[in-house]
Amino acid sequence: MSFDINKTLSLIKGGLLDHRTTWQSYLGENPGWIHTVVTLTAPLMVVNVLLSLVFSRIAGGYAYYALHSNFFMALVLSLIMATVGIAIAAFVFSFLAGTFKGKHNFDRAVAAISLAAIPAWVAGPIAALVPFIGFFVALAGGIMSLVFLYRIMPLALEVPDEKRTVHFITSLVAVVVLNAIVGSFMGFGGMGSDMRSSAFSKRDTTSRSVTGFGMFGEIERQGRLINAANSDAYTPPDDGELTEAQVRDYIKVLEKTRAIQEEYAKKMQKLSDDMQAKEEAGKNLSLTDLTRMYSGVSTIASAGNAEMEVVITGQGNWAEHSWVKEQLRTAHIQRGDGSDAMAHNYELYKKYVEELFDE
Repeated sequence: MSFDINKTLSLIKGGLLDHRTTWQSYLGENPGWIHTVVTLTAPLMVVNVLLSLVFSRIAGGYAYYALHSNFFMALVLSLIMATVGIAIAAFVFSFLAGTFKGKHNFDRAVAAISLAAIPAWVAGPIAALVPFIGFFVALAGGIMSLVFLYRIMPLALEVPDEKRTVHFITSLVAVVVLNAIVGSFMGFGGMGSDMRSSAFSKRDTTSRSVTGFGMFGEIERQGRLINAANSDAYTPPDDGELTEAQVRDYIKVLEKTRAIQEEYAKKMQKLSDDMQAKEEAGKNLSLTDLTRMYSGVSTIASAGNAEMEVVITGQGNWAEHSWVKEQLRTAHIQRGDGSDAMAHNYELYKKYVEELFDE
């Protein structure tokens, strides 16, 4: 397949100035994901990352992908992150479309994400050229791309109108969480921060807050949480017996986790109901509505990782917490058979079974 720069420029221009006609025309071609990557995704991604890094170093503007002081390393890492992010997003939106009565189609998901991302990719180099307010330029491009993504996905994956909002929100949350997990394994999770904290063994060091801007800041935040948790270590007692204090601390974590997840569920339901009501009334979603959705994702994305976050931010030890969890589960399954430690742990399990399974 040969690269056609005229086709690329036509898609970029149409994606900005006449987006719906451009979307329908390109999706009507049913392009394979390789065709989309060669024609649109790769050229825009490379130009966006390269110009953003160059301009940010020349003008001092904002560049999201400026992860490393070494230009070459920043370029390589940025391209890897962008590629992985697009692949994860396409897989998630495509996979969940089938769950919500749409069509599972990875090729069309890649096309939709690439077309929707045009405003963000164009805004990137501009933001890098503008000191002080560059972040807001990038944010505006990101919000516009989010609006486009919400509007193009039903066209690409044939998600029914009554399911489009819940499909969109659920997919975004899954994308954020998966990016955080993958980023931590690839070594991006701990960049720019050293967070050491976590509700059992106390440490002399104080926990540090983990913050970020918007949805992408939440990806980085979750990556750092996972990185901190993976660095924890715990040596179980020789007799393999749980203490009552460990079980009580474990239950406290569960209670806080359940509270977070209940809050998350209520927010998701409220947001989904509000969006659905507007659509049923024949009203188009406004930029404010999509901004709410954008902000909501960054707030609720940690719900799937809530248990770990409770432990880490409570200055506990994730390794110890995981060991306690495993011992209680094993004691439950074996009903105390097998060893003195198993019998001891099962007695503790029975004593606190109501709190352990208080759903």
